[in-house]
Parts: sequence; C-alpha cells; structure tokens
Amino acid sequence: MTLFEKIQSRWMRTGMYARMFIPVFIIIVIALSVRYSMLYGNETEYANQRYQRDAGDLVTYMHKALLPSLQVRDRAALDNTLASAMLLEADLAAAHLDYPGGHLEALRSQPTLAEYPAWFARLGGITPQQRTLDLGNAKLVLSFVPTLPLTQVWRTLRQQAVITTGNIIIIYTLLGLLIYANTRMLRRVTDGTARFQDGDYGVRLPVSGTLEARTLAISFNNMAQRMQSLVHKLQQSQSQLSAQLTQTLQVQATLQTEKERIEVTLASIGDAVITTDLSGHIASINVMAQQLTGWQQEHAHGMELHQVFVLANNFGQHSLLKSMAAIYAGSSVIKVGNQSMRNRNGQLYTVEYTANAIRSAEDEIQGAVLVFRDVTERRQLMQQISWQSSHDVLTGLPNRTALTARFEQEVFHAREEHYPLAVCLFDLDRFQQVNDTLGQHIGDEVLKQAASRLHDFAGPRHYVARLGGDEFVMLLPRLDDRLATEQALERLLAELSRPYLCNGQQVSMSASAGVTIYGGSEVSADSLLRQADQALYQAKITGRNRAHFFDADLDEQVRTHHNRRTEVRAAVRAGELRLYYQPKLDMRKGRIIGMEALVRWAHPERGIVGPMEFLPIVEHSDVIVDIGEWVLREALRQLQQWRSYDAEWVVSVNIAARHFQRPDFVPKLKTILAEYPDVPAHMLELEILESSALSDMAHVRNIMLDCQALGISFALDDFGTGYSSMSYLKRLPADVLKIDQSFVRNMLVDRDDLHLVSAVIGLARSFGLGVIAEGVETIEHGAMLMRLGCDLVQGYGIARPMPASEVQPWVDNFGSADVWQAAAQLPPIVNLHHDEHIHVLGTSQLPAFQQN
Repeated sequence: MTLFEKIQSRWMRTGMYARMFIPVFIIIVIALSVRYSMLYGNETEYANQRYQRDAGDLVTYMHKALLPSLQVRDRAALDNTLASAMLLEADLAAAHLDYPGGHLEALRSQPTLAEYPAWFARLGGITPQQRTLDLGNAKLVLSFVPTLPLTQVWRTLRQQAVITTGNIIIIYTLLGLLIYANTRMLRRVTDGTARFQDGDYGVRLPVSGTLEARTLAISFNNMAQRMQSLVHKLQQSQSQLSAQLTQTLQVQATLQTEKERIEVTLASIGDAVITTDLSGHIASINVMAQQLTGWQQEHAHGMELHQVFVLANNFGQHSLLKSMAAIYAGSSVIKVGNQSMRNRNGQLYTVEYTANAIRSAEDEIQGAVLVFRDVTERRQLMQQISWQSSHDVLTGLPNRTALTARFEQEVFHAREEHYPLAVCLFDLDRFQQVNDTLGQHIGDEVLKQAASRLHDFAGPRHYVARLGGDEFVMLLPRLDDRLATEQALERLLAELSRPYLCNGQQVSMSASAGVTIYGGSEVSADSLLRQADQALYQAKITGRNRAHFFDADLDEQVRTHHNRRTEVRAAVRAGELRLYYQPKLDMRKGRIIGMEALVRWAHPERGIVGPMEFLPIVEHSDVIVDIGEWVLREALRQLQQWRSYDAEWVVSVNIAARHFQRPDFVPKLKTILAEYPDVPAHMLELEILESSALSDMAHVRNIMLDCQALGISFALDDFGTGYSSMSYLKRLPADVLKIDQSFVRNMLVDRDDLHLVSAVIGLARSFGLGVIAEGVETIEHGAMLMRLGCDLVQGYGIARPMPASEVQPWVDNFGSADVWQAAAQLPPIVNLHHDEHIHVLGTSQLPAFQQN
C-alpha cells in the first residue's frame, strides 16, 4: 500500500468532526496570513506617516529656532537648540550644524532600546532618514532612526498574536470536546446494538448528553421497544400456531383445492388489493386492504379510489390521481414507495403501492388493480429522520433547510453560467383573518392548495419551498429578462387568486410577491432573500395582490453616506476645517473667563458648514479621531497666542466618544500638549457627553483620572438630556456640569424646565462641581440663573461663535459689566416651590442688555 493510500485509508476511518481539524487549521492559517499582512501594512503605514510628520515638524521648528541665533552667531544658543531637538524628538539620532562660526553636532548618548527583534526591522516599510535644512550660509543635517515607530508596530502585532493564539486554543478545545461527545455517543450505540444482536432485547440507552445524543438514544430505545414487542408477539403466535396445528391438519384436505387457487391469486396480487373500473370506482377490496383502510367491502364498493385509499400527503394524493389516470390511458406499471396513508379511523400507515391495468383477453383495459402493503414498522423511523428534516409536513414542500442548500446551488450556477435568477417571496394576503374567522383547519387546507398550485407551476424547471406560516419562496432561473419574470408572476398570482374550495366552502384569497433579480454579483442567498422580503413589504403597503421588484434606493442611500464620509475625510486632509470660539461669561464678575472651541467646515462651494451637517456622518469612524486631534492642536495653538492677552482663559474642546475611549487617547494627548509647552494643561477643558461612559464606565473613569493628573479639567456636556443619574455624578470625576440649552432657553416660560435647571444647579452644588448654562439668549435668562446660583453662562445672548481673529476686538468692546452687576443685586431664589409668584423677571427690574 502506497503512502497516499495509507493516508487516505486513515482519513476515511476518521470521524467527521475529527476531519474538521485540518480544514479549520487551513482556514485559520489563511485568515491569519491575510489578517496579519493587512494589519502589518496598516500599522506600518500609520507609524511611517507619524514618523515622517514628526520629522517634518521638527525641521520646521529648527528652522524657526536657529535663524535668530545664526544671525548673531550665538554658539551657546545654537548648541542648546540642537540639544533641545534631541529632547523634543525621540526618533532623532544626530544633528549636525555647519555655519561660518564653526561646526556643531548633537548625538543621542543612549539610543532608544528596540523592543523588536532584528529581523523585524529588515522587513522594510520604515527606514532611517536624513533631513537637510538650508539656513542661508548654514546647513543643518538631521538624522532619524525609526526605533519608536517600529516598536509601536511590533507591540500591536505581538498583542494581536497573543489574542489570536488564545482564540485558536479555544476553537480546538471546543472541537475536541465535540469529538469526545460524538465518540461517546457512537460507543453507546455500538454497545447497545451488539447486546441487542446477542438477544438482550431489554437493552436501553441512557437518555443524556447533547441534544443529538438524547435524540439518538430516544430513537434507539423506541426501536428496541418495538422489536421487543414484536418478539413477544411472535412467541405468542408460535404457541397459538402449535395449538391450531391439529385443527388445521383436519381441514387441510377439504381446503386444499381452494387453498391452491387462493395461493396462486395471492402470489400475483400481494398483501392488500383494491380493484377499480375505468371510472375509478372500487370494484373489490380484499381482507388485508379492509384492515388497512378501515373500509368493509359493502361500504367501499362503488366509492372513488381516493376516498378509500387516502394518502395524507397532499402531493402524494395528487400523484396517485395522476398515476391512475395514466393507468387508465394505457401506461405501464407504476410503483411508488414510502407514502403515508390515513385509514377511516384516522390512523396513519406507511405503505408502498403498485398500480397496473386490468386487461381482457383482447388486451382491452377494463380497470386497474392497486396492490399495497404496510411498511410502517420498517420505514417510520427513516421517514421521520430523512423526509421531515427537509420538507414541510403540512404541504409536502421543501422547507427552509432544503431551500438553503438548493438556493446556494442556484446562485452558484447562475453566477457561473451567467443567467438571471429571479428570487420570489410569496405571502397570502390577510391569511390570518381566514384562520381567525373560519378556523385553522380551513387555513391549513388553503395552505395545502396554494402549495399545490405553486408546485404545479414550478414543475421540474423551477423550485418552490415553504418558509413557514403563509410564506413561500420560488426560484425562477433562466428567464430571459424582467418582462418574462413579470409575465410569469402575473400568471402565478392569478393562479393563487382563484377561489379555494375547502370542505365544500369557497374561500377567496389573493397573494403578494416580492422579487429580486440576481445577475451574477457577489451577493449571498440570505441577502437576496432579504431583498425579496423588502420588495414583498412594498407590495403589501401599496395595495396587496401584486408583485413588487426590489428597489435599490436603500443601497443607494448607504453608498451616498459613504461618499459623504469620504468627502469629510478629504476636507480634513485638505485643511478645510476652521475653529470658531464662543465666549464664556462670569456674570457676577462681568468678565470673560474663556472660550468654547467649535468646529466648522469651510466648504469651497457651500461656505461655512455647521458641525451637525458633517460630524454625525463620521462619528462612528476614525475620521472623528483625526478631527478631534486637529481641534486639540488648533485650540492649543490659539490659546498660546491668547496667553499674552489674557493668561487666565480656559478653552473647552468637545471630544467624541469614539475618540475619547481609544486606548491611546491619553498618550496622544500628552504628545499634543508637549507640542505647545507654553500652554499649561489646566488651561484646557475637555467636554464629553454622558453617553460616552455608557459602554465602559470604569474605562472612561480611568481616562478622566489620567487626564486630570495632567491638570486637564472635564465638563459633562448637555447634562440632563442623556442618562443623568446620581451614579454617574458619583463615579465620573467631572469638574463642571453644562446645563443643556433646551432647558435654559425655555425656563422663563416653562416651569418644568425651570425646576430642571434649578435641580441641576443643586446637584452640582451638592457634589462640589462647577456649573455653566448654555443657551442664554436674554438678560432675563442670565438674571434668573444668577438668582438660582449659576454665574457662568454662554449663548447667543452673550455672543455667537466667531473666528479667532474676531475674539479680541469683541472682548475689547464688551461692556455689560454694569448690567450683570445690577442683576446680581436681586435676592437669591431659595425654594422654587415656596416662590410660586416667580415667573419671568420683568424688564423694569434691570437695564437693557447692551454691547458697546
């Protein structure tokens, strides 16, 4: 035996689950190869971009920093600048400066330790680089080594490898457990079968373990029980036969002649026999047939065959009628097996029958003979397992399981042979009303007749199955075009709309259809079925009793959303984003305490676009992270310029949930802060929504604590509109609550909003938090907020968001201090419930709001 034959022999003896190890291993290897190839490419590309960008930023910085010192030829200052460059950029290995005053160089004393192996660096993708900067009569050469970018890529790959290894171990552990359970189940069946063959008819398998093991054990036990009963009956019959033997011998001589004639007849006609005339009416029925059908000779004589020989399956009955019609027309012998027959008492038997013509001596057809026998005990178990697993019991049509396999085959052939495949989903209109008004038995009869019509229409060319309820699926391959599909559906809907005759009662019913055409694209059978279901829904809501083809508008909307996201990503890269700033006012002190940075899109065609028109499009993608990092850098850059104007201003920046919850948020924030060393971290405030903490409260809390350790403060934005609770205020270490503008705007006219605002202010005071109100549009809003205990506000009543260039002139001309001081003289509101006379502050109490 060759090596290949040995391997093949061992493979064939291996169980199905054990064979799964090799294909699973191959799939895992392929998937991991593709995944890690893509992961390595993406991580390398990202790290290289950061590497190149940081080098470019350092070159820009060195250009600005060295020029003043070169002009005065301050060697000490030049040397300090080169040394600071080594601190600013960890990837910088050496800096060489040649100028008229001499040559300076800075070398990293201890190179950054590489965490990755040497072969990893040789894979390519990120290489050392040199940047040369021409400074007039001086020349600066910067040498960079990609140790940190390669380390970052290596850490990511190593982390993913650990996770993947864990997943593989879990997968193979589960497969091993599955093989163990399957082997144990087979061993029990083998042992039980051997004992049964040895005569131990009382053997039973324990009903335990998995669902499959329990099902197999129950089936085996039922079979053993039946066989034990049969053996017992045979033993009893043997005793009875022994007692009757003497009596049989006494009458044997008398019956010998008649016996020989009957034996010849029975040898030719089988167990149970029914004969009919040419009109299909019963002429005779023997004793065995009477026992099986439950009809006596005197009652069955003259009845139609299908009234006595009743096949429970609708399609079997239909096939019987067609077969007998063919026999009467001169067809040859017809043999059919494994049919379910219902007798007069409602009992079911599994039978196989043979039909043939009764011919005269002149070969004229005078009728038909139907010979059938009971094969229930032999076939029942096999029939239940094989047939019912792939067919619908009520209608006899293939079920969802059978449809799945056939559907994949049809899609494959349609794609390979380049022909259209129409997928039609049918639903009977208002079928539930039939069940509710006429009864379930009428509804079942309607379903059987509808299935029969679908089956007749499908023929051998098409395929029909029942999904469940009153839903059917038909696959129509190789129709020439959509017009041909529409014509076929028109005929089929007309057929389904014909009245249904159920127990002498006529039931009117129509059907609706949803259709999708598969033209060879890479789409799954499930997707096609969902498209047909969507089209069926449209047919229902547009009037029923019609067919509707799948509309691709929804897919177009998805593609449009993707295109808009691409446009926003391009806008970020093209530098089209702008920051506008809205002032925050301390009304009691009458001074501006800071700004909130709000992003805008300077669209080349549409002008300034508000954030709600483009941020929701990218909030669930990494584009929102790029926007967030850009806003942080731009806000810090502007804050650095404002330091000379007002060193106490705090700038607030909104951070999206996806950006905030990234594992590298804090390290990247540190990097961004390091780019602006003149701006203290406590001058930056991050605003997050309450919903940002819903997915992982502990993770968000840790991020906030890490940021607060740097000096950064936090504000919970739009407080009161999300999932506000005492638990969140207790667990989230926020510094400020921002009252949502929807409450502030209406609090002068809506007492519920006024109570909500007062409650938020009270919560902030109880937890020791600051509070600021958004949406302040009038002086009355501000005065009421001060009386409630909130001095910090922002809103259109103060100023609309403006470009950075307009902030200082606006602040210089802001002159509302006297107005807010007048409002501050009003008495505080201690209890809204006791001050029911308070509604809205009148203008007579305060001077009008003004801006010089």
